[in-house]
Amino acid sequence: MIRSFKTVALLFAFAFNLTAGADTELVKLPDVEFSRWLAFSQGETPNQLLWLSEDNGGVLDGPFQGPMAFVTDRNGNLWAGDTLNARITAFSPKGRPIKVVDLIKTAKEAGLKADPVLVDLTPGFPGKLLAADAANNAIIEIDLRKSPPRAFLPPAGPAGWLQINQLHSDQHGNIYVEDVASRRTFILNRDGRPAGKPLEGLLGIAVSRDSRIAVLAADEKIAGVWQVLTGARPGSKLEHLSFVRDDEPVIWCALQGYDSKNRLHVIYDTTSSRYYLTLASDGTVIRKLQTAHPDPGYDPTRPDWVDAHGRLYKVKIASGTLEVMTLR
Repeated sequence: MIRSFKTVALLFAFAFNLTAGADTELVKLPDVEFSRWLAFSQGETPNQLLWLSEDNGGVLDGPFQGPMAFVTDRNGNLWAGDTLNARITAFSPKGRPIKVVDLIKTAKEAGLKADPVLVDLTPGFPGKLLAADAANNAIIEIDLRKSPPRAFLPPAGPAGWLQINQLHSDQHGNIYVEDVASRRTFILNRDGRPAGKPLEGLLGIAVSRDSRIAVLAADEKIAGVWQVLTGARPGSKLEHLSFVRDDEPVIWCALQGYDSKNRLHVIYDTTSSRYYLTLASDGTVIRKLQTAHPDPGYDPTRPDWVDAHGRLYKVKIASGTLEVMTLR
């Protein structure tokens, strides 16, 4: 019996063994390979992305050395958070730039003082994008329908975040700010005001469109047992959804997020492979894919992501090219 659980941040690689079985039968498909979808050269023109390279062509270590976040919308367009170019660029499924958001101009219009440094990107309320700005410790709301941008800064006192590590949103316009420094997730309403108490210790979360929360948890007394826990809404009691397991010890795990059908997507690594799980709303594992370990080549906030249709994507930089890979 599982006795007590401690939620953990999964923004870093933890070494742990998963020995417990899933609650339901696994549906394992053959080994798969991601295929190249889009490719970008290094530069400042609208059809390029910018990253910093060493003399040997490798990318410099650490964050903020290249594009930090990516989003794929329902129409199959790619939105790239191009941090070093201080812009967000939308590309068509064929790689043609179809919209460019100048983040420096946008930040000034929103009343921010410093030039922004984008750390994360996520859809907000319909027609809006949310950019996490590490330089101003602010959330920039970008209205794609031409309304003026807004900036949300942390409130004073315990209701305010210390730094932004990752953003999430739901269909009600609520904004979820993960703050590793304080080990809390802060919830704001669509106007950037606090909506309830911060979620203590909840990091590495996933948020569905209808505000369901998911998080990974480890048993404090039974070594090697990990679970996916969910709550119907922020602040509600977390309940068991599914175990994560494999024949080999799992050395890293994270939640990718929910798709539009409320299926939860999980990724994890063993010493030999990477696995992608898709969980139904009752915890049933409806898909398990195995592939080789990816190597992004740099340190973005979102090297892997899932779109509303459940399609999987990943990014890597190699040989002077940034490639967006997909598994459709």
